This record gives sequence, structure tokens and C-alpha cells, in this order.
Amino acid sequence: MPNTFFMKPWFRNTVLYFATAAALPAFSQVKISGKLPPATASSLLLTMPGQEPLKVPADNNGRFAVTTGQIPRGIYQLGAIGPVYLEPGYALEIVPDGDDFRFKGKGSTENNLIRAAASELKKYVPMYKGDYLYSFYQVSLPEFRQKMAAWQQAAANILSKSDNAYFRELENTAVMFRVKNIAQDWWLNYGVDSVKRIAFQKMLEAPKELNDTTLHVRLRKAFNDMRTKTLTRQERSEIDSFSFHGWSMNNDDWFRNLASYREALDSRITNIMYAGYQQEMNAGQPQEMIKLTIITKEITSPFIREYYQYQQTANILKMSDDPEEVDSLYKNFMAKVTNDVYRKSINEVYDNLKKFGDNQPAPDFEFENVHGAKVKLSSLKGKYVYIDVWATWCGPCKREIPFLTNMEASYAGKNIHFVSLSVDRQADKEKWQAFVKDNQLKGEQLITDNDFNVDFIKKFNINAIPRFILIGPDGKIVSANAKRPSDPELQQQLNGLL
Repeated sequence: MPNTFFMKPWFRNTVLYFATAAALPAFSQVKISGKLPPATASSLLLTMPGQEPLKVPADNNGRFAVTTGQIPRGIYQLGAIGPVYLEPGYALEIVPDGDDFRFKGKGSTENNLIRAAASELKKYVPMYKGDYLYSFYQVSLPEFRQKMAAWQQAAANILSKSDNAYFRELENTAVMFRVKNIAQDWWLNYGVDSVKRIAFQKMLEAPKELNDTTLHVRLRKAFNDMRTKTLTRQERSEIDSFSFHGWSMNNDDWFRNLASYREALDSRITNIMYAGYQQEMNAGQPQEMIKLTIITKEITSPFIREYYQYQQTANILKMSDDPEEVDSLYKNFMAKVTNDVYRKSINEVYDNLKKFGDNQPAPDFEFENVHGAKVKLSSLKGKYVYIDVWATWCGPCKREIPFLTNMEASYAGKNIHFVSLSVDRQADKEKWQAFVKDNQLKGEQLITDNDFNVDFIKKFNINAIPRFILIGPDGKIVSANAKRPSDPELQQQLNGLL
């Protein structure tokens, strides 16, 4: 029975496979040049699942130019630029357009249409700086359906201006899956009062006593109090059915090309986990291991399955503190992997665990402090260095700040430096500077020049924050995954060292 949650699709909801040799994707070079938008990183990464990322460096003025190797046609992600549609022979130039940018050159039509279709959403959903306003979460389900159907139709009208049938079908499908993802976001935030949401967020970020047994109850009450109204069970079921059913989890072409399809698939796997694996979760089994089980059962596409196995393996390796688990997982993955990009990446993660573990020399860094001066880790040699990797958007990170502030005061004048290393985006640099100033943060306040995508962060396999690292006076790693400031064991450790 067809899904009628929204309007009937105007495009074929079919699998985009190339069945004949004549239809196989062509490979050739693509040229991309231009100027980075303000407040972005100093380089871009051109990515597509299963392919080696291509680094696109920029000069001091933000200008860049790159000629790719042979790549297939499709929709890639180009860092802060977002999705770009590329075909053999394209020569794209990215040029400033007020506070935004636009495309020129061969292939510009399709890429400007991608941006126009996405921008059209603002006519139907109230937004500010890319975020949905809370008024959006107060509309009724029929009104929500109407808004999304109207945007889908408007986007289709915009995309129809391209004479490239493959592009049109891909992008219309991308819009369809974005609507599914928006539906989940709308359901999760439906009826939330913005003022009460801020109060709940502050409670999450406030310092916590380790023996506070009432915290969970108070947080649950504050969470429930945020909602001024709720959806009926039937309405929630209707949205879940629309978001998670009626489409294949094994479409290779969608997976390669569409970030919105990958997001929808991630959400569907998570939904399966919460619906059918509560016993395993309650028993403390890591979610990554549960998802590996789901992937093995639900994903039949070798390409998609291997991608997820790679992602989950990388996550577990980065977070595990069990050497036997690490070695076993690494060997099992390497025995089965067929994709050279994944093999290389997992090798790098595993090698980093060995090269930058406890008692090994720490990698150096050079990052800008809050005053604009460059600071090297090696310049702090001779004292212990306690590094807090954090971000202004991270609630658990901010929850540790009062404990860290107290620790800095307790060890003032001792043989130790306290360094707070932000992985905020360069676009949020001013927000970081304001946060440091407004909260009178002490210690050495630094920010990376490309959020998580810098060598120091990668060498420590950091994919979740807060993360703490303790370096010795000799420049060797005392603890690659140190205790948090809120943990009394950290003070005991430092007292023993100092």
C-alpha cells in the first residue's frame, strides 16, 4: 500500500542502479576553484562514502584550486561548502555572493539549484542561522504535513530547471529523505517550550556531585515539563511509519550520494535498537556493539554493510580501554575488509593507539590562544600539562568547567599547566572567545584551526568530548585518557605526581 503521509511523489521512487555496462558511471577529472566563505577552516575535504577523502587546501586569502583524479559522477560533500554535484569534465568556481556564495562555470546550474532548493525551505519553516525556531514545533500535524508537502513541490519545481535527469532524480530523492529527517526532529521537539528548554539545558550543564542520587529524577521531571503539548500515540506511529518504513535500507546509489539518506538510515538503525534491544542496553552493552548486530541482520548490501562495520569498528577502537577487545576487533575487521580506504583508516586508528598511548612521546601542536597568539605544546615542556578538549556546544564539557576552575586554583604555582583546547568550528570562533571572556576562564585557552580535523585530535583518536589528556614534564604521555576534573581520582593522581 503506498505511503500517503505526504503528497504522492512526482518522481519515481525506484532504485537507481546502473544495470548495463553502457550505464556504468564515467570517471574523469573535475576542477574546483574559488574562495572559502568567511570564518571557515583553512582547507576543505571532498568526500563520498567508500572513497579516499581529497584535501583541498587554501592560501592565506582563502583561495583554492584543485583538479581531482578520476571520480564518478554524483553528489559529494565539500566541507563548509556542503553538497556539490560533480560530473566528469566539470569546472566549478565558487565565488562570494554577499554573505553567501554561488557557483560559476561548467556544472554551476545543478549546484546553484541544490542551494536554491535548500534555501526554499525557509519559506515554509521559520529558521535562524540554520536552526528551526521553536514556533515550528508548535504547529499541528496537519499543518506540518502541509508545510513539508509544499516545500517538496517547490523544490521539485526548482530542480526541474536542470536538464540532467540523473541529477534531478537524485536531488528529489535527497529532498524526500530530508523531509523524513525533519519529521523525526519535529516529533522529538514537538510542543517544547523554549524557556523551559533553556532551564533543562542549564540543569544538564550544571556541575554534578558524583553521589547525587536524585539527579536522574530531577532531569526527567525537567524534561517532561518542557512540553506544553504532546502528540497522540497514533500521530507518533504515523510519523514513525513515514520516517522508517516504505524505503530500502540497501540502496547503494542513494547511500553514496545522499547525506539525507544516510542520516535517515542512521536514524532507522537507532530506532531498531531502542525498539528491540532494550534488554541489551539495560545490561550495559555498548550501543556500537548493538548496532553492529543490527547492521549484520538488517543490511544486505555489501557496500553499505562494510561502511557501517568500518564506522562502528572505528568508534569502538577509539573509545575502548580494553587492549584485548581492541586487538580482537582490529583483527576481525582486517580479516574481512575489502575497501582499501577503510583498511587504511582502521590501520591509522590502531597505530595511533599504539604510538600515542601512555608512556609514549606526545605529538606536538600549534594553535591560537584567545588573544590571537600561537602556542605550541612543546613550549610548555618542563611541567605537567593537563589538556581539556572541549567545545562551547558540549553540555558535559561545560559541566566540568567549575571543577576545572577549582583545580586550577588549587594547583596555582605548582609544576603544571592547564590547557583548554576548543574544537569549536572556526565559524564559531567569536562565540568561543565571548564564552571564555564572559565566564572568565583561566589557564591556556586555545582553539584548533579545523575543529576535530587536525593531527593532534586525530592522533589521540578523539571522536567524543570532553576528553582529557595528561602530559609529563618530559613530553611523554602520562594518560591518553585522563580522569575528569570532577573525578576525585584525578586530584589523587596529581597530588602523587606534584
